[in-house]
Amino acid sequence: MSAPVSPGLRSGSLPLLVALMTLLAGLSLAGLAGVQTLAESWSGAARNATTIEIPSDTPQLADHTHTLVQTLNKTPNVTAVRELSTKEVQTLLAPWLGQVSDSAGLPGLSLPVVLIVAHTGTPDLGAIVHGVLPEAVVEEDRRWGERLNGLGSSLIACAWLAVSLIAAIAVLSVGMTVRRSVMAQRKAVEIVHFLGAGDLTISSRIAGRAALLSLAGGLVGLLLLSPVITMLAQKLTPFSHGTPPAASPDALIAAWLNTLHVLPRMLLEELGALPLIAACLGWLTAQTVVLVWLRRLP
Repeated sequence: MSAPVSPGLRSGSLPLLVALMTLLAGLSLAGLAGVQTLAESWSGAARNATTIEIPSDTPQLADHTHTLVQTLNKTPNVTAVRELSTKEVQTLLAPWLGQVSDSAGLPGLSLPVVLIVAHTGTPDLGAIVHGVLPEAVVEEDRRWGERLNGLGSSLIACAWLAVSLIAAIAVLSVGMTVRRSVMAQRKAVEIVHFLGAGDLTISSRIAGRAALLSLAGGLVGLLLLSPVITMLAQKLTPFSHGTPPAASPDALIAAWLNTLHVLPRMLLEELGALPLIAACLGWLTAQTVVLVWLRRLP
């Protein structure tokens, strides 16, 4: 007589809800992995570099520049001092001055001297530079690195918040679906319960069915997510593997397989665990909802 306990969970609403939640969770995890990679790149690129700009109208520019370079080379924690060439300065200023040909140059405009100082730790280069050349402009990339690191941390927190909200919505959706299913077969459950079936027996049967449906929905969601993840990985391929392959069937299959190498391993593990997490959440939610409902029976 316990067979009629679970028919209400055979509808397609629960797998559909779980599939959509899995899709949203996967997209959030992909965004989280991207933000984490970007934040690490920001922090690593701007942590140990300082840009020094010396105006072109500085008296005895060459001598003062040479003195400043020697002083910086003797400064503790400074690992390298490099003076940018005229072409490199033109490239650096191209967003403001436009592209300039080598032959034309910049008539009527003198370019500043730009030094790039690599260092470890946090030396106070501003005081050292201004002690030699008060006119110099010092831009600590470390400060921008700290700001970008703070921005990255905020974006990571927002991504984790989105994942947490999706998990909470999934739990609520599964709970409401299970409760609606149990209420639809209230008479059958009451009969089995009054005939002596334990609360845990009834709830475990319904929870097991909910776990299977949630697992199926999670696999469907992961299947729907795979084209999106593959497309994102193909967009990342030129940055790590050179020119993307031509659009042939063999090349498309190879590009799909390359997804496993382009995407972070942690992200692949998290995506693979989504169906299992969905099944666990479905089981726990159904178990809790049914037990609470059975406790309220007269």
